[in-house]
Order: sequence, then structure tokens, then C-alpha cells
Amino acid sequence: MKKFLLILSLFFLTSCTRVNPALKDKFSNQDIERIVVTNTRYAGRYTIIDKKAIARFKNKVLRAREVQRDSNLEPDFIFDFYSENKRVATFKYIAKINDENTANLYDEEGKLFNISTSIEDEFIKRLLKTNRNQNVPDYYVSVINLILDKIGKRDITVAIDLKKEIMTLKYLTSMDIKNIFEGINKNGVNIVLLQQAKEYDYLISINTKKYSGNRVEAEIAVTDPKGLKTVYVIEGNYNGKWEFFIAYK
Repeated sequence: MKKFLLILSLFFLTSCTRVNPALKDKFSNQDIERIVVTNTRYAGRYTIIDKKAIARFKNKVLRAREVQRDSNLEPDFIFDFYSENKRVATFKYIAKINDENTANLYDEEGKLFNISTSIEDEFIKRLLKTNRNQNVPDYYVSVINLILDKIGKRDITVAIDLKKEIMTLKYLTSMDIKNIFEGINKNGVNIVLLQQAKEYDYLISINTKKYSGNRVEAEIAVTDPKGLKTVYVIEGNYNGKWEFFIAYK
């Protein structure tokens, strides 16, 4: 029995550390001298040059599994592998995806992989400065609830367009953003991000023009099922909770 358990354990360990041939070929047995990790939302970049850290990072990528399910989220980070001055391989990465059957790693051809989130230990604390996003989740939840009150409908699907959002999303991951908006539950309204919406009743486009953590100015456009658009001008202050002044443009 002990011999059987030992063989089973060795098989399990071997399976967990198996290199994906499709990924191994990308590196063409070249010596990786540095890995550059770039945050896609602001000019944040971290370069790994320690040989042990490079080997650890590369080995985690090489063990990524091919999967079929696409998260349809924007990548948070880009991994560039360099040999001397030549870029050998590039991957896009979405942080904090815990479902092992959903892609969080994409190669240059768009192939889908799932990689252990333990790779985030190598860089995320240096590049994800969450303390700089003070009160942002509360801001979005509060302002969306305010707009839903203006819409005054129940049991509808609302898509959220964040294409113009820059300053407030700098230090959030795509999963953070998804969880903030899809966690809103008011009057049976289903909230989805626009890039994931197949169909919806209303579209809310957010354009935050100024944000300081305790003061905000924004324009929010609401498009109804008939295509009619209403633009709200929002000014808000945070004092334990957000309080807004709202007007029409």
C-alpha cells in the first residue's frame, strides 16, 4: 500500500511540473537574461534580472495549461522575455483569476492558457499600488446606484462602458473591476461590463474627469433601449460615504 501511495505521489508531482511543449518551443532553448513585466494601465514596469527569479518565473510560464474558456477581460500585465537585446517571447496576463479552466495567460497568437496565480508573487506588490485607489470601489458602486435610481427600471440588464476611464482604474485589476460592477445588486438589475455583454437594455458610459480620492467630477451618459442618450454631470465629495450633486448636461 505504501509503495502504491509513493508511486501515486510521484506521478502527481511529475504531472504538476510537466512542461508544456507548445510554450517551451517559444524560448528556443535561449538563455533568458531578463524579464520585463509591464502594467497595462499606467507606466509601471518591473524588470527581473536575478537568475533564480528568472528561472522561477519562466518555469511557471512553461507549466501553463492550454484551456478553452476566455475570460474576455482586458490584460493587466505584459510579460516580455529577453535574450541579450532580443525579445524572445511575449505574453499577456490577467491577474486574480482563480478558475483553473479559464484563461489568464495569452501568447502572441492569442492562444489561451491557465497559469498558477502564484506567479503574481514575483511582481504584483511592486506594480499594483492598491492604496492609491482610495475610495474608488465605493465611488463606482455609489454613482451607479444613483444612476439606476434615475433610470427607475427593474429587472433589466445594464452594460457599463469604461473606455474613457483612466485615472480611477490605474491600480485595479480587471477582476477587481469586474467584481465591483457585477457585485452591484439593485432592483434586480443585472450589471455587466460592455466587453462581456451579448445584449443589454441600457448602456452607462462613465467618464471620470477629475478624481482625488475624496472629490470627483464626472460625466455619465445613459443610452436607453430606443437609443436616446441622457448625460449627467456629477460632482461628489467623500466624507465617510460619497455624496453627489447631479445635473443634466
